[in-house]
Amino acid sequence: MAIEAWRLTLALMLGAATQACGGSSPAKAPAPAQTKDVALRYMPLGHDTVYSYETYSEVTGERGLLVLRVRRPRPDLAELDVAGRIQRLYLGDKGVSLATGGYLLRIPLVVGAEWIGDFGKVRVTALDRKIKVPAGSFERCLETVEEIANGEVKKRTLTVFCPDIGIVLRETQGQSGLEVALERIELKSYGPVFTYDPTADD
Repeated sequence: MAIEAWRLTLALMLGAATQACGGSSPAKAPAPAQTKDVALRYMPLGHDTVYSYETYSEVTGERGLLVLRVRRPRPDLAELDVAGRIQRLYLGDKGVSLATGGYLLRIPLVVGAEWIGDFGKVRVTALDRKIKVPAGSFERCLETVEEIANGEVKKRTLTVFCPDIGIVLRETQGQSGLEVALERIELKSYGPVFTYDPTADD
């Protein structure tokens, strides 16, 4: 009886060792499918939100200010107003798409995911980017890189989206032959549009 018990113990130990060394293991549960809400967390597009960005152009050496206002005429449409120039974005089941074609953000948003953007192929390069801009310091941000190369003409845009805020950095580098140009915008402030109420002074 003692020999049989010893054999049983040995068999159990060998079985445990086989599993620990790469034998069959329990299957991992599949990750839950993402919805467009994931994209909207990185690009909230709240109605009457105003973003101001510090701008820099390497071509001219000039620094300036860009003010963008978000309007939501309907639930599936956002309009970005920059000094009267409107860019329209559509909010669909796959994410945030551009009216001119391509996507700004497309689910699933995982490192390595790719899609067609404004001018080239977009790739998610980070989901844990930390960044400091004039508006403050932010964590757990999503970073994308969009690139295109056509002969001597190359263009690369790096964009950082932070949760519940939106775009905090957008840096575009273009090259034509030996000429290289860099343009950058960094978030300075954001919040609801200010509406003056004359009755508040009474």
